[in-house]
Amino acid sequence: MGFYQKLFATKYDSFMKGMEISIFDLRKELIENLEGSVLDVGSGTGVNFEHFNTKCEVISIEPSTYMLDKAKTKLPINKKIMLYNLGVNDVALDDLIENSSLDYAICTLVLCTIPKPELALKNIYRWLKPTGKLIILEHIHAEKRHRRVLQNMINPVWKIIGDGCNLNRDTDKMIQKTGFKPAKETYFKRTLRFYSGVFEK
Repeated sequence: MGFYQKLFATKYDSFMKGMEISIFDLRKELIENLEGSVLDVGSGTGVNFEHFNTKCEVISIEPSTYMLDKAKTKLPINKKIMLYNLGVNDVALDDLIENSSLDYAICTLVLCTIPKPELALKNIYRWLKPTGKLIILEHIHAEKRHRRVLQNMINPVWKIIGDGCNLNRDTDKMIQKTGFKPAKETYFKRTLRFYSGVFEK
């Protein structure tokens, strides 16, 4: 499994190149004007790093050591980004992040992979300041019934191929069940159905 995770991390950027080109502007728009303390959840190979401005202090967490090694090569020298080999549900994060201390938390193409996404969102909720915001860019379960059935059928195999990625999560509903309120939200398609937005407590 370790060999495959290493291979997956090595090939991830090239595999995702077409998708990233199609969502580049949206990713940039969601991130480039953020200021203050920011949690970058599941930073992967560091795709968000170029979009942070110099007014951000970023805690970037990634549970895969192979992904983290790739991310280290993308660290900008003029930005304050601290990398940690941790997952969002690791209890050790409570030593790094105090409750009600973050201005922003960012989840971009990561909630599909977290084993307990509901717990992750609850953790993020308590770490955010009362004025804090959650930034989301995620693929979600299809809307039409036949597509949902197909994704459910494919998911067990896809989850292995995609190193934990799930095709069939209703992340949009999950976010609001946690207590977040949408200040801005958008649904769109890039082969898969996507959901993006800004959420307040």
